[in-house]
Amino acid sequence: MAARSVFRSLWTSFAGLKLESRGTNLSSLRTISIEGQILEVPVGAQPPNPTAKCPIYRWNLQNKYNYTDVLLLSQFIRSDGGMLPRRVTGLCPEEHRKIAICVQMAHRAGLLPDHKPKLPEDHVPKRPKPKLNRYLTRWSIDSVKPIYKTGLKWCKKRMPVGHPILKNNVRYGVKPLYIKH
Repeated sequence: MAARSVFRSLWTSFAGLKLESRGTNLSSLRTISIEGQILEVPVGAQPPNPTAKCPIYRWNLQNKYNYTDVLLLSQFIRSDGGMLPRRVTGLCPEEHRKIAICVQMAHRAGLLPDHKPKLPEDHVPKRPKPKLNRYLTRWSIDSVKPIYKTGLKWCKKRMPVGHPILKNNVRYGVKPLYIKH
């Protein structure tokens, strides 16, 4: 275990160094000599809070993401669409739960089409999914069943949409967040 961490620290220290090859042509002898030089490569962006244990808190992203941020969410999911475990991602329990909810909402909205489990070629679904233009406006929180009949506007039975844990997220629009549709 200790040898692995020492090897990792040595490997990351050498990863920042790059070799440059330069060819020189001597006109009298017609030989080419190649020399290697070690260059200092500038380090990438540093997180604003490097001492935090959770990557979301390290980059100050808490309450700043939602289900439409698929680039952020795709870092925490497997190729078949399932969530990676906390010991792999390094997320704290609260942020892991929020990311899991956002991944579920993104799957239902159809924003992660490349992250689906592989089905056999002869698989035929029992009932095809409705082709709705849906971004969590027709789906209740904990079900996969769409809400078809909600009633007239004046006597509508309001259904919870989205997730209450994401209420505190930052909204950049003027409209307030409606959780009941």
